[in-house]
Amino acid sequence: MQKITTTKEKIEEIKQRGYPLEFGEILSQALNNYQKIVWIAGAGVLLLSIVFFAIIMGLAAIFIGLSTFGRDIADFQIQNFSAAGIIVALVGGAIAVALIKPFYAGILRVAHHADAKEDFDFSTLFYYYKSEYLKEIIIAGILIGFCSNGISTALELTGNTILGSVISYIIILLTLFTTPLIIFGNLKAIEAIQASLMLVSRNFFMLLALMIVAVILAGLGVFAFCIGILFTIPLIFSVQYMIYTNVIGIDEKNELEEIGNS
Repeated sequence: MQKITTTKEKIEEIKQRGYPLEFGEILSQALNNYQKIVWIAGAGVLLLSIVFFAIIMGLAAIFIGLSTFGRDIADFQIQNFSAAGIIVALVGGAIAVALIKPFYAGILRVAHHADAKEDFDFSTLFYYYKSEYLKEIIIAGILIGFCSNGISTALELTGNTILGSVISYIIILLTLFTTPLIIFGNLKAIEAIQASLMLVSRNFFMLLALMIVAVILAGLGVFAFCIGILFTIPLIFSVQYMIYTNVIGIDEKNELEEIGNS
């Protein structure tokens, strides 16, 4: 039988046969990986949080005033928005997702370098903001953001707030493989989204259980003076990376080409 070496070949194989996942093994691998990336990834999450907070506060101060913004946040309900406000919220949310996605890809790159015992530093987190993959990462982020925000907003407008949140989380899970398929498998945005939907559907409940446990473990950081959660969040990304490597693996040819172009 011919050896499966490329991402697309592996995906085609999974379409036919599915794939196994070892719950305990993936968690063990993820915890080991997390210990190697926690400080750099945590510092990156902290920096990104500060930057986004500063941008939001700055825009609020300029356009509506901080006191008004504070009252609006305290009584935030999408039903109170005008049609223009809803459109702005949808577009803004999609853009925010698109801007964060390259950083998320950078954390996956850090996780990969740690797993492969390769050198990495703080700048590795921002590698994909100047990478050839940036366009596809942003396209995928915008498409996923519009889909998730659009469906959840529509449900919230009809009073189904909880259902809207559940649908958003399901979409996040269904697109779990999208970014790693772009950066490690060299797939285009649409191809990566389609492949991710198929891959997650093949083992939905196992992947759901893994991500729930990862989120619970990461949430324990709240007890470390709240800010600790910024340094436990990277565990979620380590779990996602280990899921990808166990299901697909890294396309060695693509990885070598990327190193040659860097």
